Amino acid sequence: MKQINVAAGTAQIKLGAGKVWGILGVSAGTSYTFQLKDGPDANGNVQIIYGQSAAVPVVAGVQYMNPLEPLTFRDGLQITVAGTPGDIELQYD
Repeated sequence: MKQINVAAGTAQIKLGAGKVWGILGVSAGTSYTFQLKDGPDANGNVQIIYGQSAAVPVVAGVQYMNPLEPLTFRDGLQITVAGTPGDIELQYD
């Protein structure tokens, strides 16, 4: 589990394969949004695995996914955020 509170940009959370079991909005910030990405692969590419059509706004107290249906990633886990930081809790392995 990791609580994310980063300035706008991309942060590498983990390298290698794994699963995201939960995403919880802790604090909304101002216009704080996020996307989760799988990557980078050997060529430096990433693939969006959560927030495909648009970045997701952070709302305090919202559980963004069903822990019985985890997201899988192969190459690594990245988060891209925008806006004034709030807090997001990621549960992953």
